Amino acid sequence: MLNLRTTLRRIKITRRHISALYITGDKANENYVTLQPFLDFTDTFRDKTELERSIARRWLDVNLDAVLSKYHKYQSHQGELLRLDEERESVTKQLKVLAKSCQEVEEAVVQQLKERGKKLRNDVKILKQTIYPIEDDFIHDFLNLPNLLHSQCPSGQEETLLYRHALPENARKKGPSHLEREDLIHFVDNNRYYMMDQAAHFDVNAMQALARYFVTKGDFIQTANPDFARCVLLEANATPLEHYHLVKEEHLQNKLNTAFLTGGGSFESYLGAMTKLCVYPSVLPLRYVCCGRSYSRAESHQYGSLSSLYTATQTNAVQCFIATQTSNQADEQLEHVLNLAIDFYKALDVPFRIVYAPATSLTSAESLRAVVEVYAPSLQRYISVGRISNYGNYVSKRILFSTRRGKEYDFLHLIGGPVLYTSRLIAALLEHGIQLEKCRLLGSANGQLKTTLQNDIQQFKELFK
Repeated sequence: MLNLRTTLRRIKITRRHISALYITGDKANENYVTLQPFLDFTDTFRDKTELERSIARRWLDVNLDAVLSKYHKYQSHQGELLRLDEERESVTKQLKVLAKSCQEVEEAVVQQLKERGKKLRNDVKILKQTIYPIEDDFIHDFLNLPNLLHSQCPSGQEETLLYRHALPENARKKGPSHLEREDLIHFVDNNRYYMMDQAAHFDVNAMQALARYFVTKGDFIQTANPDFARCVLLEANATPLEHYHLVKEEHLQNKLNTAFLTGGGSFESYLGAMTKLCVYPSVLPLRYVCCGRSYSRAESHQYGSLSSLYTATQTNAVQCFIATQTSNQADEQLEHVLNLAIDFYKALDVPFRIVYAPATSLTSAESLRAVVEVYAPSLQRYISVGRISNYGNYVSKRILFSTRRGKEYDFLHLIGGPVLYTSRLIAALLEHGIQLEKCRLLGSANGQLKTTLQNDIQQFKELFK
């Protein structure tokens, strides 16, 4: 029994990490390489102090010194492989020169070069087999390194308040739960619930109104996104796989690159269209917005053990996606989105605030996250009804999303996130006693049609002046 335990322990220690985002040559026969990310070792390790600070503030269990040690070992083997390849190329050139030479060459010299070439070829093959586990081990740890934190990310464990609209009334008194409104909500569990009557109308109207407001006032382009995303895209975005539901496929071609149910209202749903895409600087910034479902389980545990619309794993959502050329432009676009969100939520006249989330709440890809929170009387706390994140060029390097500047390519800085979760907003509005049918929705079709009709009538009258 002791020997069996020792064997199992040894197997666990020598187990190789496997990633859908980075596949080494020995696995390429079984799993095709969907994407080869740009691994920017130089830029990542340039500021070791700042990287260590980012790791510590996120409370990540990452030993940077161990990663650097693996990096040096990886570099050493890559250097040796490069030396052997150069020597092989030199031998090949010598043989070609001798073959073209008019002078007689001793057969022994030619044979010696051929034998040398064969030996070098075998040495390269053996070295590659040696490198694969080392490469797997290091690259896996490298891909787990987080993005550098933004200068505005809170330094402590508390959020930073950016904006507040109206203070909650009777904050010390616990209000009734939205689940008591059985005429509007039939709640089964976190995966199943049904909206009825005005709640169902608001669920769709609020989503469409906000997307339309982004298009008309924010100069966004509305898109329709897929409900599924491959594992390679989740890894590129450093999204924990447990946040989404794994899809069981009958005919899975790539066992590593499985599919996940993310919903068309997720940030990951945009990444497939942006992968390996190079755009001209003249089209930047790119601003996209979409309506769709969100099936994330990331925040369901934050609002207590009692299941409700606050903990539901599916909701309608409005997702935005922005790409800029520089970090300063990304900051400007983040502020632009927040201003649009403030206008929308102010029109609802509900107590809400916008905060910067602490580093411990961020995923490894995020450098900064702004959260829109509405006060929930039944929980006596603020709950997230939307968020927008700054990813820098962390994700674009992994999906090869770039712009061309002369003869060089720059990876784009990304801004994105769900600016509205309709289910949570409906729950909060009901608990505040707000009638959904009387809510003022900026960008609603009714107001826009009325304005368009008035303009058409005015233009018709002007024809007879």
